[in-house]
Amino acid sequence: MLLYFKQLSFTLAVAVFGATLLIACGSSTSSGPGTKSASTPPHTASVTIPQGQDLFTPFILAVQPDTIVTWQNHDTVSHTIMTTWDQSTFLNPQAFSLRAAAGQKASFTFTKPGLYDYFDNTRAKWVDADQRVKANTGVPNFPLAMEGVIWVQGHMSGLPTSANNVIPKGKDEFTTDFIAINQGGTVFWHNSDTDKHFVAVVYGWSVPINPADIGPYQIKGTETAPPTGATIAIPFTTPGLYYYYCSAHADVNVTWHRAQAHKDASEAPIPMEGFVLVFGS
Repeated sequence: MLLYFKQLSFTLAVAVFGATLLIACGSSTSSGPGTKSASTPPHTASVTIPQGQDLFTPFILAVQPDTIVTWQNHDTVSHTIMTTWDQSTFLNPQAFSLRAAAGQKASFTFTKPGLYDYFDNTRAKWVDADQRVKANTGVPNFPLAMEGVIWVQGHMSGLPTSANNVIPKGKDEFTTDFIAINQGGTVFWHNSDTDKHFVAVVYGWSVPINPADIGPYQIKGTETAPPTGATIAIPFTTPGLYYYYCSAHADVNVTWHRAQAHKDASEAPIPMEGFVLVFGS
């Protein structure tokens, strides 16, 4: 009988010790010095291709570096997704060309900060003379082109504190579609055209897109400000991505939150629009 109790006590002691060890090991969640923590999962974001629309939504997408962006194609036909040929230190720093089959998806990992202008070259074309994407005639949402912009946020060096943009004579467009400056910088718009033009934000967006109101600002042309037209200066004190248009030659499509060219605009169906990226320290 004594031997039996000794064996039972020993068995219970081993069981208690084992349970205590398991609890201690299983409850460890912190990592001290020299201990590797679990790797951070990648950021993810998505763009949708709605059925029968020949558009990307949202038109503008802001993401962090090292984000996997997935284009989900809900259409019944395939679509291509490719960067335009316009390129600079901050524009399209990573080129890509993808294909999303009908009902399928395609993904790309963005590692470099900057702006990415992309389009579907089966539903729109690149006009080299204007450095713009132009919608194909007959697409469902004409004059809107199947185009999109992705802003990869993050540090960008070497940006100027000022930039110039010109409205050419006889053309309803801004010469430079994409501009990037440092916070506190100024953009100068000069109107070499005969009629007046405006700079106003495309409404319907939220921070970090259009984080501050920048208009509308009128820029007089050579008819009312002879002989060379007027220049306006707009300071940008709030960092973010500003999407603007000329309200005299385009309207805002409230469904897609995009500038849509007037039929009588000289460059229609290309809208008179532009982007200013303001990088904050």
